[in-house]
Amino acid sequence: MKKSVQALIKRRRARVIPAILAAVAGLIVLAIVLMIVNFFSSGPGVALFRSPTPTPSATLPPSQTPTAPPASATPEFTEAPTVTPGPSETPTPVVYIVQDGDTLFGIAVQFQVDVEAIKLFNGLPGDALSVGQVLTIPVGGGVETPTPTPLPTGLPRAARIQYTVLLGDTLEIIADKFLSTPEDIARQNRRNNRDLTNADLRAGEVIVVRINLVTPTLTPVPTRAP
Repeated sequence: MKKSVQALIKRRRARVIPAILAAVAGLIVLAIVLMIVNFFSSGPGVALFRSPTPTPSATLPPSQTPTAPPASATPEFTEAPTVTPGPSETPTPVVYIVQDGDTLFGIAVQFQVDVEAIKLFNGLPGDALSVGQVLTIPVGGGVETPTPTPLPTGLPRAARIQYTVLLGDTLEIIADKFLSTPEDIARQNRRNNRDLTNADLRAGEVIVVRINLVTPTLTPVPTRAP
């Protein structure tokens, strides 16, 4: 009886010990597997089996195509209005007959002009004047013109006066000024036994002119037909 019990115990041990060893071996294997899995999931070993994660490259923003600045508008040049110069002030010649006691300076003061201007305009070599001499006074440039001394109204027809020749004068021009004739002026100023001609006239010289030889002709004003 005692032997049978011991034999039974031995048989049970023989069955239990291998089961325990198998269980322990299973636990050991399971632990090793878990360690391996844990190692490869978090350790450097994972990198051996993982495909490399591509490193995101820095994406450059799309380069902006340089845009040429808009062409500046072509400046429009406004043509400046053409300024038409007005007529320049030119001296207004005034005929003056030298009276007794006149001086060149006094005449210049009377007409508010320069003495040298009178001398230059009349071709006078000096300041000497003679009674009856005709001077042309260059009045103008905004100077108030005094009333010029007219030819005396009481002078008879063919009265003689002295006239200073101006630059550009001709016998015809002088005759028109004093209602004379070119022929009479030429005869009154004969030189070397011949009548005076336009070629003989020199600015600044004094000649004799007989005035009021002709009657002024009034030009009729044309009337408009009804």
